[in-house]
Amino acid sequence: MTNIQHEVWKIIEKDPSIQLDLQRDFINVRALARYIAKQLDTRSIEASEDSIISAIRRYPKESKFRDKFELARRIVSQSTLTTRSHVANIALAKGKEANDVLPEIFSVVNFERGETLRIVQGEESIKILVDEKNTAKILDLIPKNIILNVQKDLAEINMHLHPEAVKTPGIVLVLTTELMLNNVVMYEIMSCVPEMLIFVEEKDLLKAYQTLFELCHQKLQ
Repeated sequence: MTNIQHEVWKIIEKDPSIQLDLQRDFINVRALARYIAKQLDTRSIEASEDSIISAIRRYPKESKFRDKFELARRIVSQSTLTTRSHVANIALAKGKEANDVLPEIFSVVNFERGETLRIVQGEESIKILVDEKNTAKILDLIPKNIILNVQKDLAEINMHLHPEAVKTPGIVLVLTTELMLNNVVMYEIMSCVPEMLIFVEEKDLLKAYQTLFELCHQKLQ
């Protein structure tokens, strides 16, 4: 026989946002029960709405998740922000040709004048984020057959985090949750501790900045 409480709690524990809303008493239990019932249906587990509600109400709200989340928010609140607009992303197919051209790209960027160059390497591709004004010069250096995509009109938000951020779980969850709630899509996120770099489309820069600015200047108890 299926243990409904166990199955309900498993669903709750896989979703930090549900845990947090339960602990803050922000969530409509009956609406949550309907959501969980749909999840159980996909696994062919039958349960009445009342039994699911009962399981939700027995879920231990004294979970440590809220304390961890609030600690992460407190650390984030001590961050500072800077922004940069007119950023472009050049995606390259990973391989010898891409590796050979990277040193040449460094020669194009004038770091003394504050020009930017960010490189992210994945399993299949390499992303190069640069000032748009340097895009044409960099593209001239790259073999056309390895260029996967060129995306312009991006902006960078640089969060300079408190030193404790590197030892605090949940920092990225706090940031992505706030941006999601404000309907901001992240194009890219990367870290170079103590900096967190978030890239968004330029049209979303103001909203993203305001969201993160308020997060960094929140008054916590």
